[in-house]
Amino acid sequence: MKNKIYLLLTVLILLSCHSQDNKIVDLAKISSDFNVSKFYGNKIKKTNEIISKDPKSMSKKEALNLLNNAFFVKDTLGYYKTDGRFPTDLSLEPTNDWMVRNKKPTEIFGYGYKTVAYDPEKDTIAILNTVVFPKMDMVEDHKGNLMYLEVGKTSKNATDYNKIKEYISKNCKKVIVEDSAPNASYWEGEHFYYYLFKEDNRVEDISYDSQGNKKSNPVNVTEIKLSMFEKSYIRKMEELRIYSSGNKFWKKSL
Repeated sequence: MKNKIYLLLTVLILLSCHSQDNKIVDLAKISSDFNVSKFYGNKIKKTNEIISKDPKSMSKKEALNLLNNAFFVKDTLGYYKTDGRFPTDLSLEPTNDWMVRNKKPTEIFGYGYKTVAYDPEKDTIAILNTVVFPKMDMVEDHKGNLMYLEVGKTSKNATDYNKIKEYISKNCKKVIVEDSAPNASYWEGEHFYYYLFKEDNRVEDISYDSQGNKKSNPVNVTEIKLSMFEKSYIRKMEELRIYSSGNKFWKKSL
């Protein structure tokens, strides 16, 4: 009987890990060989299927149910001449950016995947030190290697930021960069550079009672943003002098 219980527990653990591999990214275990396109493939496909539907052919309930899904988009990234707009000759930009959409890139770099709609209370796409994130953006090069990612959340839990900071402080060393941003810290780990940002705010929490009466309560929240840049990406941007996300790390002070 005990053997059957152990076997059942093992199967449940394996199923849980398999599910996590497909749906939730553990940022403490991620590496540059993470399959970005595979992870976002079905998400992009589902988003495209939803937005292609004719709302007139659905009931109001069906349309609202579709809107409960997270939405994702994919874009191509390329090098563009800055024409003096940035302090470098070239910059890395999404091809759909309004500043470059009518220009031709000098070279295609890779692809970006972005979370454009999500439920901040229910959706979970990434986790770090038990802190869950409802949105995550990723960029891969044209060979499919993960180059950088960004996660973010608006947290009502005062300990979330501390848990992230605790993990990074334990596993990374703090670095000094030029033009550091307020409320941000910069770190270097074994494989990634980290940018961690927080901003404390007070907002109105809106809810409704059973009679439909509106209730408003002021609550404290913390805006959290964490970016992770693969070191080979930073080195390439530094060597080519490409203005892009993470440029502060290749300009870091000695």
